[in-house]
Amino acid sequence: TVPFRPEYIRKRLTPKHTAFLRVAEGCDHACTFCAIPSFRGKFRSKPWDQVLQEAKLLAASGVKELNLIAEDTNQYGMDFGSNDPRRLHDLLYALAEIPELAWIRLLYCYPSYFSDELVQAIKEIPKVVKYIDIPLQHISDPVLKAMQRPSKMHTTKILNRLREEIPDITLRTTFISGFPGETKDDHKELVKFIKEFKFVRAGVFGYSEEEGTPAALMQDQFIDEDVKQARVDELISVQQNIEETHAKAQVGKVMDVIIDRIEEGYSIGRTMSDAPEIDSMVHILQQIEPGTILPVRIVGNHAFDLIGDSNLDAAIIEDDEEEEEEGIIRIA
Repeated sequence: TVPFRPEYIRKRLTPKHTAFLRVAEGCDHACTFCAIPSFRGKFRSKPWDQVLQEAKLLAASGVKELNLIAEDTNQYGMDFGSNDPRRLHDLLYALAEIPELAWIRLLYCYPSYFSDELVQAIKEIPKVVKYIDIPLQHISDPVLKAMQRPSKMHTTKILNRLREEIPDITLRTTFISGFPGETKDDHKELVKFIKEFKFVRAGVFGYSEEEGTPAALMQDQFIDEDVKQARVDELISVQQNIEETHAKAQVGKVMDVIIDRIEEGYSIGRTMSDAPEIDSMVHILQQIEPGTILPVRIVGNHAFDLIGDSNLDAAIIEDDEEEEEEGIIRIA
């Protein structure tokens, strides 16, 4: 089993103001495509006091955004036993008490374990950004069964509940396309689901064989690489259209943005709906100190990235006033 490593002494590759904090190791699930349990072992929550100590030390070093990660983040505390009832929702309340932290984000949640208490904590704690990453991998029941993942009915019930109880929630997910045995109908069902549910953020990956996993033994059901790539491309195209439509709908709004860096005379930041490294960006017309969190008026978009102005009275950039130059929108 992999031992817990103190996060605050590791060399961080993220900017000073954001960090990833692992709250558990290992996994109790038996997804047929995944080798993680074979080398990380069974699920083990990091001790409560250790998590809080590391979070406080990270915050003292300048971290404002804390991204909680594990193989199954929302399972945190479920292995503590009956004598210790603390769970992830309790941890969120405790982390929110750290003064320097401004944003707390949940990544890599399994499509189960969303207790009433956890949903309420996400909903009511201001520092917990209304964003949950829940990798679904697929939605067609035959594929989910082959993957040994929760059923479509179970999954959609959770997703709909989260949207109903937290109306401003951003749901992010990932899908695997071309899993062994995936049929044309399975793929069509996934395309239909993505179009209808409209995830604000999603990633799509072609199935990749991992040695030692049950799926790697399904070679007689492997999907032709050309077919797999065509399916991936279709899913990505559908999701890009959804994200671009979403970006256009944000124009005119004032949103809190955290600044990550200054680049080519602009500030590059993210909204609460964007996790570091994997999601969209906001190009802000002024140069602002990285780590600053400030309200920004969204004045335009470039595909699924946004254009912002720290001048809250700024005018919207009309389409005929835009110039596209090396991926950056400039005002004519």
